[in-house]
Amino acid sequence: MRALQLKGPQKLDLENVPPPEPSQGEILVDVEITGLGGSEIAALQSPGLRPLPNIMGHGLCGLTSTGQRVAIFPLSGCGACHHCNDGQHQLCNDWNLIGVQKPGGFAEQVSVPEGALVPLPATLSWEQASFIEPFANAVNAWERAQPKSTNSVLVIGSGSLGLGVTAMARDQGCKSIFVSDLSAKRLQAALALGAHEAARTFSREFDIVFDTVGTEETRTQCINQTKKNGKSVFLGFAEQSLTIDFTRMIREQKTFIGSFVFSRQQFGKAMELAHGCCSEWVRNLSFDDVAGELMAYADGNFNTIKSALRPRKIL
Repeated sequence: MRALQLKGPQKLDLENVPPPEPSQGEILVDVEITGLGGSEIAALQSPGLRPLPNIMGHGLCGLTSTGQRVAIFPLSGCGACHHCNDGQHQLCNDWNLIGVQKPGGFAEQVSVPEGALVPLPATLSWEQASFIEPFANAVNAWERAQPKSTNSVLVIGSGSLGLGVTAMARDQGCKSIFVSDLSAKRLQAALALGAHEAARTFSREFDIVFDTVGTEETRTQCINQTKKNGKSVFLGFAEQSLTIDFTRMIREQKTFIGSFVFSRQQFGKAMELAHGCCSEWVRNLSFDDVAGELMAYADGNFNTIKSALRPRKIL
């Protein structure tokens, strides 16, 4: 089968590899769509904890051998620790993510645990389904922040994560949703999902600020635009570190919240929210398009709202 293999920084090769052989308890899935996201952009620059060669892609959906449409819940843990028992496998010391530690959706087929299959409703197009995984991250971030409906909320970045936070804010009845981004297309998408105002920048402060990008600039913006006694929520992974003025943070009683991945229940909620997305927001890619698209994102070209690999579709 064809698969994209990450072999090192800036090295993503299309190769013919043996098809996966399901182990006991696993199911073979024909991949229909796999979303491109921030983790793939970062991994192309620095593979980090990924074993090489690596087949990326953890936001995937496809068909089983019986023709069932499914989304893949990509996360697993040891199954025995208290984090796993609480449904927070991402905090398990042995957490695994399909497309990171295990082969993912940048391929024509993938073998996944049978328990990872989540039936995909016929009401969702494949393109809409590509938003489920990033939206699940957004649901987790929202629930960790525990906003009140009366809180003013700023979402920095309206890629898939930011659109997910926007959709969740609207769903939860938030009355003051602001979204900032450099892309006019993405800002329009945010408005369609329920943002009250969308612009490149805002000069005011907010009760809760979500940084879905993760650069030094956006993290600093997140902290600076959080009101005293407010919450700064961090989802993005674009850069690893930031110098923080902890004296100011302490004096202003700001709360910093990290948010990583999601639970099975949050994945289900994200599936509901994805119905609000437009299929036209997604740019479908062939295998040959993926590396260039990831590099364009890394270079700051965010004109596309969402990009996704379509391994089995003739484009």
